[in-house]
Amino acid sequence: MHDVTPGQLALLFVAVALFAAAEAASLARVWWDRERLRVTAKALLYLGTVCGLGVLVWHAVHRGSWLPLEDNFDALVWLGLLLALFVLYTQRAHPLRGLDWFLVPVIAMLLVSAAVFGKAKPHEYNMGNVWAWVHRLTAYGGAVAFAVAGAVGCMYLIVNRRLRAKPPLPGPNLGSLERLEHLTLVSVTLGFSLLTIGAVTGITRWFEGGRNPPLYKVVLTAIVWLVYAVVLHSPMNPSFRGRKTAVLSVLGFVLMVGTLVAVQFMPSRG
Repeated sequence: MHDVTPGQLALLFVAVALFAAAEAASLARVWWDRERLRVTAKALLYLGTVCGLGVLVWHAVHRGSWLPLEDNFDALVWLGLLLALFVLYTQRAHPLRGLDWFLVPVIAMLLVSAAVFGKAKPHEYNMGNVWAWVHRLTAYGGAVAFAVAGAVGCMYLIVNRRLRAKPPLPGPNLGSLERLEHLTLVSVTLGFSLLTIGAVTGITRWFEGGRNPPLYKVVLTAIVWLVYAVVLHSPMNPSFRGRKTAVLSVLGFVLMVGTLVAVQFMPSRG
């Protein structure tokens, strides 16, 4: 097991500081909608992402392996950077103002979690077979998709509350309810598919090793799966669409975070 070095932690916290500064610059546009603030927030996001990638390269060189997701530090940094890349791509290709307000704090939280768990409770993941690779990639990929769904769900609730108020409450344009609902359902569909594959391969790995999967992990995963199953089927029931779908998307993401935290406290052989 290769420990996380002080230098890697220092660079990681530089990335966290850059993401925090990007969040502050983006939020400042609520009061001062200046082009300079938009450019500054975007530049800080790029710099934070580059620093995060530098941490991954440094960590890979230090442990002598370029395979991703081999330990919890590497996995959590990757998860945060995938979200950062999603924000950068979306804001460039299909701008949705306010998306970074909800996702950048999640990115910073994941990087801080990588520092905490990677230093205080480091453990390696068993990536020695195809099942393990598929399980890790789909589990963390599903978490990224659910983070997007949770952020967009929060945006939907805010826009819905503003529109329902009499008179409508002022505030920045966060997109239409139709677009936000569509993005939520697309994210949930992708996340649900990946979560299903991750759950099946994870349980298979445990039984393949002659062990029973931890009950708490099975229960948490099952609850998350059921919540998103309901969200996924909401288009079939018009009375369940809209606000209820957004609330469940946020709830599902909170449960997903709880599952990820629980995984970090599992024994390293798990």
